[in-house]
Amino acid sequence: MKSFEKMFNILSMYSMDRTSLSISEIQEELKYPKSTIFRILNTLEKNNYVERNPDNHRYSLGFNFFRLGSIVQSQLDFRKVSLPIMKRLVAETNETVELNIVDGLNRVCIEKVDSPLDVRNFVRIGERKPLHLGASGKVLMAFLDKAEQIRIAENLQKDTGIDKERLLSSLEDIRKQGYACTRGERVPGSFAVAAPLFDKDGQMTASLTIAGPIQRLSDEREKELLQILLKASREISQNLGYPSFS
Repeated sequence: MKSFEKMFNILSMYSMDRTSLSISEIQEELKYPKSTIFRILNTLEKNNYVERNPDNHRYSLGFNFFRLGSIVQSQLDFRKVSLPIMKRLVAETNETVELNIVDGLNRVCIEKVDSPLDVRNFVRIGERKPLHLGASGKVLMAFLDKAEQIRIAENLQKDTGIDKERLLSSLEDIRKQGYACTRGERVPGSFAVAAPLFDKDGQMTASLTIAGPIQRLSDEREKELLQILLKASREISQNLGYPSFS
């Protein structure tokens, strides 16, 4: 079991910004013996889960992770349901629209449609960002059950030093109003408005977000975008089988 734990810790080091790793980098961060790291990477390589570049001896994720990721994506039916409506939102607003889900203390973008304008919000599919910063993550956290909210808030407080009670209070406000709006909270000069999506069982599955540069946002524009967003989020949720909104 210890070997599996070490393997998963190594794999968790990969990100959109770090697509390859060397044995030295892994050893420096995780403090495992080089022999242990080599043995784990060698096993993964033999089974096509990582690939070693013979020129620089760096390891990248292999085809089998792409295959498994494709299976996961095919199971996310709400992506298929959401995408046509997301494209319509971009046509209506000229802003970037994205879907995010919870991943531990982070949120992950699983689908996006870019704004057609030159100046726009930039996000990558698969990108992980802190759950407590920005409208996308805050909406996700606000619609988790209370016990899960508290657990995540306590972990965030340990990791980042945020005020747990203040965060929980803001999440309660978001839950009551049904959406979140932020200006420059995660990325200076940008805004985001986000609302939750629900499935047939009434469970929150993702957040739907409209985001763009703050120079295109006025109070009146924010109200307009919220109306468009909330209408779209209800439409997607109903298409997923969610029975009704109060």
